Amino acid sequence: MTVTSELCRVTIVAPHTRMDIALPSHVPLAELQQDLLHYASGGPDALDLADAGAAKGGWVLARLGKAPLNPDLSPRQLGIVDGEELFLQPYAQTGPEMVFDDVIDAVATAAGERAGRWQQSTSRAFGIGLGTVALLGGAAAAIATGGAAALWTSLAVGVALLLAALVMARALGSTRAGTVFGLVALAYGFVGGSLLLAEGGGVEAIGAPHLLTAGTVVTVFAVIGGIVVPRSAPVFHAAVICGVALTVGAALCTFLPGRMVTPGRAAVAVAVLALAFLPALPMFAYRVARLPMPTIPTSPQQLRTDAESVDGELALKRSERADEHLTALLATVAAIAAAAEVLMPLDETLPAALTTGWLALLLLVRARVFPTIRQRLPLLLAGVTGLGSLAVATMTADWADTVKLPVVLGGLIALALIALGYSLSVAGKRISPSWGRALDIGEILLIVGVVPLALWVWDVYWTLRTISG
Repeated sequence: MTVTSELCRVTIVAPHTRMDIALPSHVPLAELQQDLLHYASGGPDALDLADAGAAKGGWVLARLGKAPLNPDLSPRQLGIVDGEELFLQPYAQTGPEMVFDDVIDAVATAAGERAGRWQQSTSRAFGIGLGTVALLGGAAAAIATGGAAALWTSLAVGVALLLAALVMARALGSTRAGTVFGLVALAYGFVGGSLLLAEGGGVEAIGAPHLLTAGTVVTVFAVIGGIVVPRSAPVFHAAVICGVALTVGAALCTFLPGRMVTPGRAAVAVAVLALAFLPALPMFAYRVARLPMPTIPTSPQQLRTDAESVDGELALKRSERADEHLTALLATVAAIAAAAEVLMPLDETLPAALTTGWLALLLLVRARVFPTIRQRLPLLLAGVTGLGSLAVATMTADWADTVKLPVVLGGLIALALIALGYSLSVAGKRISPSWGRALDIGEILLIVGVVPLALWVWDVYWTLRTISG
């Protein structure tokens, strides 16, 4: 068992006792120390360890021959694994670091403890990564070749990979390998769906109708992947949403008149729909994970008794599951928005350019409400993608160089100054409530402005003016 478990089973060696105990892996040591001292005081030579250690700088936990463990960190953060032996001792009696009398021994010890060593898990990850790249290369070769053979081969390989994912996840218990196989199967499903209506052509023959069938196949494969690898269901649910988004965008381009719909317009429509669900994602993830809803007392008697109890272990597991679902959903919305930001500037119109920048600012501002790296980073990257796409579109526009260069260079310098100023002067410091409120108001204005800009991209205002004129 590793440090990723809910409990970390260790041996605590105290001055007068020795005890085997299971520590919660997510709780800081400082919150556990009082209980450890209480248990340690119940040994054969019982004494009040808290009072005994007060005159010696307090009590600390340490590994043999190592510096004291940071009490502000949890066992998981400290890398404590099952079976370790930790010493509970006064701070004043903590021993110094190991002293070596042999250079070779010191070098060998340092090499053995150095982070980044090649391990069995590294070999496994490299093998899975290499196999994934090889399979994706096969999918790329199939779509480049085209034809009926590539079509049916891609679909057959996709189905075979889903079966392999089932075997890996259910029979062999390797969720990671099953997830990888399932995701690569989506790539082959995309290739097969794209070639389904290509009539023997390759990648050059793929258009909106082909992407429509590709999105449908990807959605079906993703649903199956979520069933065969249930532990990675959030990942495949995100893939389902991406497949639906691709299907909707391709359907708009396929069934609406060609002069009315461009890839940029279809992309902004899908992005607006995705962003509309962004505020509801936390509660949606909460419900999908089946976390119990808190009950509100309806009478004075219920308020006094407060007899509600919650299964702590189950609540923690479902809380982690809800976090996984929220992370996957946020990454999905960020991916859809980033795709729209790349496609919209291709229309080479002012509304598309303004909407791209507007979406980028909205994503950058919205990211601040999510506390974890894996939830905030996708939104930030999507926002940066929009700004980069806008810069590239400006440089490739049919403008004079004397206009393009000052605009792009000035914008990049302004972005650099803002980023550096924030990182050096604002990050990590307490922000004034007035600034926080200003950001909230700015975010509301950005959200409200998305729909009017999207309608502008679709030339709705011009159409209404034409009808009324």
